[in-house]
Amino acid sequence: MTAIPGSRSPAVMDTPDAAVALLDTTSTALRDVLDLHRIDPEANFFSLGGNSLLAVRVAGRLSHALGQRIPATAVLNHPTARGLARHLAELVSEPASPASPAPPSAPADATGTDRFPLSAAQRRVWLLHEVDPERLDHLVTVSFEVTGELDPVVARTAWHRVVERHEALRTRFEPSAPGGEEPCQVVESEPLTEFTFLDTVRFPEAVRVRIVDERVALLRRTPLSLRTGPLSRIALLRTAPSRYRLELIVHHIVCDGWSLALLWQDFLDAYRRVAVGEPGPGPSPHRFRDHVRWERRTESARWPAQADRVTRRFADRPEELPLPIAPAPVDEHDDGDDVSLPLPAGLGTALARAGAEGGHTRLTLALAALAVLLHRISGSEDLVIAVPMAGRVRPEDEGTVGLFVNTALARIRLAGARDVPTLVARARDEAAEVLDCQTYPFDQLVSRLGVPRDGTRMPLARVSLAVQDFAEAPLPDPDLGFTWVEHDPAERQSKLDLAFSLTSGGAAGQPTLTVTYRPSLFRRRTVDAWAEQYLIALENVTRAVTGGAS
Repeated sequence: MTAIPGSRSPAVMDTPDAAVALLDTTSTALRDVLDLHRIDPEANFFSLGGNSLLAVRVAGRLSHALGQRIPATAVLNHPTARGLARHLAELVSEPASPASPAPPSAPADATGTDRFPLSAAQRRVWLLHEVDPERLDHLVTVSFEVTGELDPVVARTAWHRVVERHEALRTRFEPSAPGGEEPCQVVESEPLTEFTFLDTVRFPEAVRVRIVDERVALLRRTPLSLRTGPLSRIALLRTAPSRYRLELIVHHIVCDGWSLALLWQDFLDAYRRVAVGEPGPGPSPHRFRDHVRWERRTESARWPAQADRVTRRFADRPEELPLPIAPAPVDEHDDGDDVSLPLPAGLGTALARAGAEGGHTRLTLALAALAVLLHRISGSEDLVIAVPMAGRVRPEDEGTVGLFVNTALARIRLAGARDVPTLVARARDEAAEVLDCQTYPFDQLVSRLGVPRDGTRMPLARVSLAVQDFAEAPLPDPDLGFTWVEHDPAERQSKLDLAFSLTSGGAAGQPTLTVTYRPSLFRRRTVDAWAEQYLIALENVTRAVTGGAS
């Protein structure tokens, strides 16, 4: 990527050569992230398919090139290469430091393992697991229906290669040693996973169905031990000639939603290599320990200023969101379910238009619509909403498997917002705050605000909103001899009372709204109605900012 030569004083930034170099830098970052051969300097980022997550990736590349942290809001507020370059000329005022070499690897101990601290996100999961090791809400589950000829021996070898490639899947966790202050994660040199194959074809259909259902239920309801590992298990079940069920269970402390797409891409690549006798691609060039080291040495320096900022925003927050509940007795380890609805035809197009014409991200519009729904069902005009953020602000983190996601908070005040543009403007400000503070550890905010911790529910917010723009599981190449369809299993234990999730659906999927809820608090028909009302609100908000056209 092109770096800006010489000093970055404002005077130098006004020189023609520096201006050309800045434009080249911004164009290169946009091309890389949007996967385009060329960028018109006046082309709109949103019209080219940009969104808030891609803006974070562009900002990460600019930060690396310029030697200075560039906020994602710079990309969102200046959505052309030329406009962004002009803004950077004003923003970047300090001399760039040379690119730092990659930090040295942590030394292996006498047993051949590697030990290093937990990231901020991992520490929260560790603490919750220590309170309740049997909890199921930290088990990430992926399920595929496979059609074709999937060789179980090849699949087993391919999965072991994936585990060898990504150290996160070879990790287990230990409590602090005597005299130590915090737990550590230990990376084993050998694959640490569980792969099982079961052929049920020889059984009668009724028996076969029962065996598969019971095996899948056992896989999903059996906790994973952080101390001993393995932290992933994968099962392949042959359910009929040329039909299989592929189930992956992995602990959230070593994997997030972004990581899943990386794992399945590597699995398909490894399967192809094993099938033709090729060696594996080798270890991933980027390791999670490098992220932990960067977080502790560099990113944490930003947190004190952010702590004051977020504390001021939430110090006078409302104590509770008064949602209408209908309590029912439910076991706490089975207190989760979800409803899913496809987005109405044309809504995706309208959301894209709202970005291209008004610079509104899906996160902004989704926040505004959720504020409308929550006000309608609770009467509250001061809403705190948890927003899971990818947390991958560096380019090198994009290809790393691990837990990067962090929870940020948005606060939407409805008092005085008498029209949609005012509401959307407030939601946009909150989305900008969420993007800029996305790495500030949620646990630190909880501590700063003096909120008691309860292992059964998330503190500070009862409702969350996730706008998932990351890649989904890839489709197998036809040459592999099989194809698959992913099924999203229902949640069995919910972290929040209500969790709204908007997924883009990818190239082959259907954009979807999923609402996860606690059956101990809400009836399914009620959540169904809320989901429908939310989509109506999202349509109305989007229509208002696009002038009514879709």
